[in-house]
Amino acid sequence: MDISDLLKVDILKIDLGCGPSKKEGYIGIDRINLPGVDLVCNFEEGLEFLPDNCVDEIVSSHLLEHIENIELLMSEIHRVLKPNGVKKMIVPHFSNPYYYSDYTHKRFFGLYSMDYFSDGENNFKRKVPIFYNSKKFKVRKRKLRFASPPFYFRNKFKAFFTHIFNYNEFMQELYEDLFSNLISCYEIHYELEPIK
Repeated sequence: MDISDLLKVDILKIDLGCGPSKKEGYIGIDRINLPGVDLVCNFEEGLEFLPDNCVDEIVSSHLLEHIENIELLMSEIHRVLKPNGVKKMIVPHFSNPYYYSDYTHKRFFGLYSMDYFSDGENNFKRKVPIFYNSKKFKVRKRKLRFASPPFYFRNKFKAFFTHIFNYNEFMQELYEDLFSNLISCYEIHYELEPIK
């Protein structure tokens, strides 16, 4: 697919790191040319082929843990998103036992990871430094997801923890502070909006 064809749509939605299972209605971008991938690129070099403020929504699932230069990619995501655009992402939680099995994983994620890219506005007691990046996002949503794929009965048991530990910000912080070594969390879902 040519880049000029990408920009002809009314609402541009991108599935970064889509692999062979691109979301319907999205342009699939991955580093490997697989079925469903519309554009192949090296995420470590950014998204230089996209102009500023052209994308309405970017989704990624289990991509950022593979990225060495996350600051560059987050900066590029900020650049290409429209002012009211949204970045939805899923990353493995640091307590996920499958995280350590995959040698391609380069970084960890916890409850506060995206706050380093934020404006610092949240209801958590713990605050993180926000001076590392000039490109800021508002963290609109975050959710801890407890699961044990592919174990059906373990998932039913862990669904209880998804409800309990996502009740509010206090419970999310309580989980990471006291329970993350006892009950593994599978992943974190974030929704970010660029501050332009």
